[in-house]
Amino acid sequence: AVKGAVINQSNVQGAANVAIGKDNTANMGSTNIKGSNIKGAVINRSNVQGAANVAIGKGNTANMGTVDIKNASVKGAVINQSNVQGAANVAIGKDNKANMGSVVVE
Repeated sequence: AVKGAVINQSNVQGAANVAIGKDNTANMGSTNIKGSNIKGAVINRSNVQGAANVAIGKGNTANMGTVDIKNASVKGAVINQSNVQGAANVAIGKDNKANMGSVVVE
C-alpha cells in the first residue's frame, strides 16, 4: 500500500529499450503499478525524444511515456503528462501491446 504520491519524472533522449523473448516487458519513461492500494496521486511526466522501445516475442509489452495500472486501486488522481517526439514504440508477436503517451488501467 502507498500513502502519498507516486511520481515519475523522466527525460529520455536518443535511447533504445528492447525486450526480446517470451513474456518480456520494455518500459521507457513509464510508471507501472501492480497489485497495490494507493491513496494519493500517481503522476508520470515523461519527455521521450528520438527513442526506440521494442518488445519482440510472445506475450510482450512495450510502454513509452505511459502509466500502466493492473489489479490496483487508486484513491486520488492519475496524471500522465507525456511528450513523445520522433520515437518508435513497437510490439511484435502474439498478445503484444505497444502503448505510447497513454494511461492503461486493467
